[in-house]
Amino acid sequence: MKRIVILCLIAIGVCAGSAVAAENTIKIGVLYNLTGPMAVIDQPGFHGMELAQDVINSEGGVLGKKISLIVSDCRSNLDATADAASTLAGEKGIVAVSGLNDTDYAIAAAPAVTTKNMVFLTSGATMQNLPYMYGKYFFMTAFGDNMQARAVAKFAKRRLNTTRCFVGTNISSEFAKTLSKYFKRRYQKYGGKVVKEDWFNTGDATYPLPKEGDNPDLFFLSTIPPDVAKYVTEVRAAGFEQPIASGDGFDTPGLLNIPQEYAHSIYFATHVAFDNPAPEVQDFVERYEKMFGVTPESGFAALGYDSVMLLAKAITKAGSTDPEAIRASLAETKEFRGVTGEISYPEGVRVPDKSVDIVRFSNGTVSFVEQIAPN
Repeated sequence: MKRIVILCLIAIGVCAGSAVAAENTIKIGVLYNLTGPMAVIDQPGFHGMELAQDVINSEGGVLGKKISLIVSDCRSNLDATADAASTLAGEKGIVAVSGLNDTDYAIAAAPAVTTKNMVFLTSGATMQNLPYMYGKYFFMTAFGDNMQARAVAKFAKRRLNTTRCFVGTNISSEFAKTLSKYFKRRYQKYGGKVVKEDWFNTGDATYPLPKEGDNPDLFFLSTIPPDVAKYVTEVRAAGFEQPIASGDGFDTPGLLNIPQEYAHSIYFATHVAFDNPAPEVQDFVERYEKMFGVTPESGFAALGYDSVMLLAKAITKAGSTDPEAIRASLAETKEFRGVTGEISYPEGVRVPDKSVDIVRFSNGTVSFVEQIAPN
């Protein structure tokens, strides 16, 4: 009998301890594709979030509590993403959800979260219409596709001095279709001509190329990471040496799979150039290398970091973990100095005004070329 009483007391103590631990944490739901083909951009984002959690907690946490990331792997599957979002949104104690770097996956996840009147802060999805599609609880950490398309078009026309562009678009991706739409509009506005646009789907055996007589002096390839190296290789192997430009879908370690002889004159928009000497960038790079043993694999790592920092600041300013208070506080964000640039949400707009970095990939190295302001 005495043994039973002791065991019961131990059990009660364990439960009480767990309850106290739960009360002393602020839970943020995290959605990323940690396995499957989209893990190449989402895994670095998750690492960035882990680093932010470590930094925040080492400095005392938020409102006197530790940040706890509750993570669900979306497995590079849209149905699994919707299920994971629903599970997180229904879990007791989660105050906001963040993550996902691709528009299609953000679209799959958003309804389950925002209909619960809970903030969904997508770390890397860039379709600027998303906040309007899913309402006042949907926010973006990244710039919109209209902004990065404008930046690439301006750079390609004025800096690369091109006039005739071939556009290859992955129509199985909402991100790629949106990016191409805005790039074409801007490139033509700046005086360039789109000589031909052709389309493909992820998984196609071959990729579209110019026909005889098109004579482009620029390629704009709008696609997602699994196709990047294969498409560039096919373009170069066909004898085209012209500059290749794209958006942040090219910001992937998969670029290293391009044969060295083809890995030249490749330019793309991204969220941060890690050779930027700014203290906040170099501090992030140093901390990331120390924690994970590698340099940040892409700008998506920094977006994950900034997302958790944004939520932490919003919770601190709100003085509360109430979801509505967090939403209202996040909406008032002004001049937040992140690794990926200064973030402000104009009144009624949940897409940040941010600069766009243009980088060049050549022989295994990504290097800064130009920063283009939002206006």
